[in-house]
Amino acid sequence: MSPKVMSGKAASGTRERILDATRELAAGTGMRKLSMDEVARRAGVSRAGLYKHFAGRDALISALVEEELAAFFAGVQAVAQGYDDDADRLVHSFAAAYRSLSEHPAIRPVLTMNPELFLPYVITADSQALNWGRMFVATFLPLDGWSTPDAANRFAEHVARAFHTLILIPSEVLGLDRPDGPEEYARDFLLPVLEHLRPEVDSKSE
Repeated sequence: MSPKVMSGKAASGTRERILDATRELAAGTGMRKLSMDEVARRAGVSRAGLYKHFAGRDALISALVEEELAAFFAGVQAVAQGYDDDADRLVHSFAAAYRSLSEHPAIRPVLTMNPELFLPYVITADSQALNWGRMFVATFLPLDGWSTPDAANRFAEHVARAFHTLILIPSEVLGLDRPDGPEEYARDFLLPVLEHLRPEVDSKSE
């Protein structure tokens, strides 16, 4: 193996150690008091080594969010691919997505202690979270059979907004914390909208 390849693997390993350390710190105390020095100590790297990979605290947090979102979408996509029926795909993909984020070890502490960190991703004129959510919903629902040309986009927006609200403002009324709560929510509140906007779902689900 060439020195260049070894160097690349070492750099990648260091970067992942830094992100792992940041994830652990976020799970314990949120990110309000997160410092680059603390991350460096937890990751076992020098301050200079930390800044070699991340220009600053904001860059580090952004990289962690992007990595977590990529893993999140990949996991839910794997669940979606396990179902041929559109209704089942929606119900189980939504449930997997909800559990993945609501049970994430770092999400709840951050929401509790410093929710403002989510604002750049959620509450903006061009919300990255909503954009990703819309695109994600569109990837596992066929493009044919919708009641109007823009119905698929409207449904994707509806699901993305409902999902973000449930994660950011947990509900004790909707029963999402029950064993089958996320599936029940999807069947009660999302599936009827899908069947209205995409009538072919009825015949495919029978």
